[in-house]
Amino acid sequence: MKNLRLTLSLLILGICGANLSAQEITSFSGMWGEKFYQDKEPLTWKEIDAIMKENQASALHWQKSKKNMVGALIAGTANFGSAIWLISNLDDNEPLTGPIIAVAGTGIISSIFFHSATKNKKMAILEYNDSLGKKTSLYLTPTSNENGVGLALKF
Repeated sequence: MKNLRLTLSLLILGICGANLSAQEITSFSGMWGEKFYQDKEPLTWKEIDAIMKENQASALHWQKSKKNMVGALIAGTANFGSAIWLISNLDDNEPLTGPIIAVAGTGIISSIFFHSATKNKKMAILEYNDSLGKKTSLYLTPTSNENGVGLALKF
């Protein structure tokens, strides 16, 4: 009878352990932007966007990252335009003070937005990965005492 209980306990523990395993997301910098993976499988932007919406905290950081990236794109475009303005003033022998200030200012603003977008993207992934271990508030843990070996519910 004890062997049957032990076998059933180990079987239930194995099934619960297999169900509780979650797949974390990893991010690597690539030549054309970041690459996202889930258990060695690459994720598309649509897949990662859908995954991030599963958790409220990660969705918040993910949305902030998207907004900051749009800001970086707008400031980068303005930086490109001010660089053309600077080159045009160099060719025409016009004053360079305004274009230099514009290039520096838009470059700094663009880099601040880009850094913030990257930071929020990392935070979204970390929040998602942290939430994987906290899906349930009770756990089955193996236990043994004077009455025998079994499983205990921990809250």
